[in-house]
Amino acid sequence: MRTIEKRRKWLARVVGAPALALALLLAACGTGGDDTTEQLADDGEGAAPGELEHDFGVDVENKVLTIGALDDLSGPAAAIGVPFSLGKRLAVEQVNAGQLDLLPDGWTVELVERDMAYNPQQSVAEFNAIKDDVLYFATSFGTPPTVPLIESATSEGITMFPAALPRLLAFEEFFPPVGVPYAVESHRAVEHAFEEVGEDLAFGLIYQLDDAGDDALAGAEEAAEFYGIDLVGVHGLAAGETDVTATVQQLQNAGATHVMLALVPSGTGPVLGTATQLGYEPVFYGWMPAWTDAFFDPEVLPPSVYANFRWINGVPLWGDDGPGMEAFLDGYEEFGADVFRPDFYTIFSYTHAVLGFEAFARAYENGDVTRSGYHEALRSIDDFDAFGLYPTPIDMTSFPYVTVTETRIVTPGETNEEWQVLSDFATPESWSGLE
Repeated sequence: MRTIEKRRKWLARVVGAPALALALLLAACGTGGDDTTEQLADDGEGAAPGELEHDFGVDVENKVLTIGALDDLSGPAAAIGVPFSLGKRLAVEQVNAGQLDLLPDGWTVELVERDMAYNPQQSVAEFNAIKDDVLYFATSFGTPPTVPLIESATSEGITMFPAALPRLLAFEEFFPPVGVPYAVESHRAVEHAFEEVGEDLAFGLIYQLDDAGDDALAGAEEAAEFYGIDLVGVHGLAAGETDVTATVQQLQNAGATHVMLALVPSGTGPVLGTATQLGYEPVFYGWMPAWTDAFFDPEVLPPSVYANFRWINGVPLWGDDGPGMEAFLDGYEEFGADVFRPDFYTIFSYTHAVLGFEAFARAYENGDVTRSGYHEALRSIDDFDAFGLYPTPIDMTSFPYVTVTETRIVTPGETNEEWQVLSDFATPESWSGLE
């Protein structure tokens, strides 16, 4: 990885936008161009003089890289979609300000974003609207909106970084998932609960009715079989469904002592709140998308509601130790602190953006920033840790993709910098890999 280089230039074109779900704010990113040139000169980054091979989303004359993003800014997953969108914008701000020494000298980034509102049909429409203008997609947010894009993106060789981690994407070469597969998170939850109570464990699951939720369910079933237990209750909910009283009562009547929530925050809040109202106090485990740092706001979710909540976490948290955290926080303070609140999803998205820029820099060094050249460069990365934000380097050279399998079990404190670690990073013993 290249190192972060601090300079005194900055780009102050951050524009506020209306509040969205759970009081989240949007921050639009700025872009800019540099002096134009007809020919590329050797800039010390390894690119040879002469024409650079390129096709979509690369303006060689003006040294502008254009990338796309399909976000959920207004749909049922906006509580995490909005802060996730901000991480990319922050990385773009830093690149264009000269603070991230990732792209070749003089190059800037233009980010073309579309809100598909977590709707698969709208996702397809927005993808088609901008696909010819971008080299790659820095984000395709959510499993349901991403799956319908697989055939088209693959046929056109468009790399898309999914903000989604079902196992099925691990087998799609142009959709490299960066993070812990949902099934692994389920394995980890069952393992931790079993270690805590043994054969007396009564484990239940509430999962989202889509491919992502199905993967979480499959993982829980695999882990339960490994430990010789039966799941006492399994219930599916549609994304955005908030009438959960019957579901919670059924798990309460079944005597579930531990319940996994494979839901987005718009489902997590109602489940935890309903359980509190019913006097039902199991241990709740949440996969990564179940939590948002907006929950630390007592007006969003009172602390008493998530007193029994445990989170399966395999990505950087706000304020984690690591050589990259200081640089990220410096960028946040300069470009975003007065516009949007701290949220771990912003860091997670930021790491995706950094990976994307690293791949472009490698493609540039190879003299080929076509879509195929970009993808080839991405697949050469075997030591990505986002400046140390990830504890274990990510390897993009293996296929199917399994980039991270180690997670930790944490419980929330009073702020998003006060998580208590119940169990450190580990890969579940029951996880046997992709099949």
